Amino acid sequence: MDVTSHSIHQLREWKTLAEMRAYLGIRGFAVVVSRSFQKLENMMPNLVAEMRDDLTNEPFVREFIIGSKNWSYNGDPKNPIFSYYFEDHDNLKSMLKVMQNYDAIIETTYNNADRFEFTEDFAEFLLLPV
Repeated sequence: MDVTSHSIHQLREWKTLAEMRAYLGIRGFAVVVSRSFQKLENMMPNLVAEMRDDLTNEPFVREFIIGSKNWSYNGDPKNPIFSYYFEDHDNLKSMLKVMQNYDAIIETTYNNADRFEFTEDFAEFLLLPV
């Protein structure tokens, strides 16, 4: 017995979308499927909530470092950055890798400090009213 897993309506919608992508593609346009920052928030609510709180308090800061609470980091007092700690977030490095894949953050590591920057799209998402 052949069981249909998708409705005729769904299959037609996919076909129409594929045709539209092909039409735009042969005319030199790129179709970019964006990922939802809301999905990130669903996957890692505590980290995203902390980032949102930080940006709400300092709306023009975009950089952050990660590390242990036992480490010290001497930053520039005229250039504030946020800090997120391994002790507060299990799998912090893995979560940040996913955030990079979603184009929410960019790695800017230097001076042996794991350093990142929020993209403006993600910062705008975090600053939206909840």
